[in-house]
Amino acid sequence: MGKQIGSSLSVLVVSDIARSRRYYREVLGFDVTDWWAERDGLNGMALKLHQAPEGFKPVPNPAETGADTGIDVQGYTETWAGLDSLYEEFKSKGAKFAREPVVYEDLGPWKEFVVEDPDGYHLAFGGIDGGRAHNSIQPQINAGILWVRDLDLAVERYGKLMGLQVREEDRYGKLHLFHIDNGTHLMLDSHGMEEAPVTERGAPLLKLSAYDIERAKSEALQHGFEVVYDIQRLPTVSYFNIRDEDGNVLMITQDLVSF
Repeated sequence: MGKQIGSSLSVLVVSDIARSRRYYREVLGFDVTDWWAERDGLNGMALKLHQAPEGFKPVPNPAETGADTGIDVQGYTETWAGLDSLYEEFKSKGAKFAREPVVYEDLGPWKEFVVEDPDGYHLAFGGIDGGRAHNSIQPQINAGILWVRDLDLAVERYGKLMGLQVREEDRYGKLHLFHIDNGTHLMLDSHGMEEAPVTERGAPLLKLSAYDIERAKSEALQHGFEVVYDIQRLPTVSYFNIRDEDGNVLMITQDLVSF
């Protein structure tokens, strides 16, 4: 059996949920929906914002012994360059800081700053400056890009295939950006594709995971994808390949053992 817990969310009870949603969206740059507020996907910093019942006042965490500021949510950044960029972004949007950036030399060194939200909750952002700190390219894959001809059709099909919400604010002209739970994105791009020929054969461009390989195959067919390589079963993994009407090939896998 593969990984069973994909992510976790911190729950914050807030006094005015509309105000909190606005703050997290406009000041801290979170993607805010009716279900959660997240930045860099559900494996980045993800929160549940719950409206406090009448008469209840939110109670942020107290400071631990010897500290001056309590922490309710802790975020980690890969480099100080990324941390500094985040600080400048928050500052430019009027964020309130409970602690300005400080370096703790005996902890790595560790650099950190703390943001305060409208209810007094403290969100700490920090990290250790490692060997990658001076690289201009981060060791992450930010997005997968698929070229498509009919953007509306492709958005509908991929939204159904992956169970993703289709939102107007994620459409940028001839491009649509899906926000994936692990912090990456799926970009469907139709710029200049009207007359481009369909690729007849190709290697998989993306790999997606499934909980049930047979059900995944059935769903893919139901959503209009073509199975170009049927289910293969190995001791540790099962997989098959599908293809869309634009020639994009995806591999669907199910891990059979935990690593």
